[in-house]
Amino acid sequence: MDSALVSRFVGVVDLQDGLAVHGVGGQRDQYLPVSIFRTAGPSSLRIDGDACRLIDGYQSVGIGSFYVADLDGIRHDRWQQSLIEAIVHREPAANDSDRRGTLFLDLGLRAAVAPERWDWMESLVRSNPSVVVILATECAGDVSLLGDVLSRVPHDQVAVSFDYQDGRWLSASTSEEAWFEACRRAAIATVIGLDLASVGGTSIERTLELCKRIRRQLPQPRYVTGGGIRSAGDAQCLLDAGADQLLVASLFAE
Repeated sequence: MDSALVSRFVGVVDLQDGLAVHGVGGQRDQYLPVSIFRTAGPSSLRIDGDACRLIDGYQSVGIGSFYVADLDGIRHDRWQQSLIEAIVHREPAANDSDRRGTLFLDLGLRAAVAPERWDWMESLVRSNPSVVVILATECAGDVSLLGDVLSRVPHDQVAVSFDYQDGRWLSASTSEEAWFEACRRAAIATVIGLDLASVGGTSIERTLELCKRIRRQLPQPRYVTGGGIRSAGDAQCLLDAGADQLLVASLFAE
C-alpha cells in the first residue's frame, strides 16, 4: 500500500481487561483478543492480545499514530492506568505538524471524575506532548465537561469524539447540536466521528455519510474517522470526502 496513504492511518488499540481486543459493530461484550497482525511480508505477527505487540505491528507497516480506547473506562469507569502508561511510554513523541506520531486516548471521561484521576490524566498528558485526550460524547453527560478538560489539558491536546450507533446519536443527555456549538466556541483543533455499527465491518457507507455530515458543521478542525475500511480505495474515498486521518484495525489485524 502506498506509503503516503499509510501515513494518514491511525492504528486502533482497544483495551479490555488488560488485552488488546478486536472491535465488531460496537458490541463490546463480544470483542475478542486480537490474534494476528498481517505485516507487509508473507508472514503474520502473533499478537495474542498483547497491546504493545500490536503497536509494533502497526509501526512495522509505517503507521505512527494510534487511537487507544480504554473500554474498561468507557464501559465500567475503571481506567487501566498501568497499561496505558506502558503504551504511552513506548510510543515515540510527535515530531511534525501533521500529527503523525499522535496517540489519541479515550478514557471514557465523565463529569464525576475523582480528583486523583484528574491529576493522573493531567500529568500524563502534560508530560507527553504526543498524547491527545479524547472527550467522547458517548460518555460525557454534559457539554460543560469540555470546559473542565480544557482547564487542565493544553488546548491542542484535546479532541472531541462524536459518537453514533447505526446513525443514532449515542448520548441521552446531550445533543449533537450542543456539541457542534461547543466545539466552535472553544475552537477545538481535532474532532473524531465514529459510528460504532461500522467498526470491524466491510462497508464505509455510514462512515462516509458521517464524514460529510460533520464536515458541514465543523469544516475547520482536523477530522479523524474510521469504520469499515478494507482497501486503499475505501481510505482514499474518505480522505476525498474531508477526513484528515483514518482509524484502521481490520485492514491489518484480526
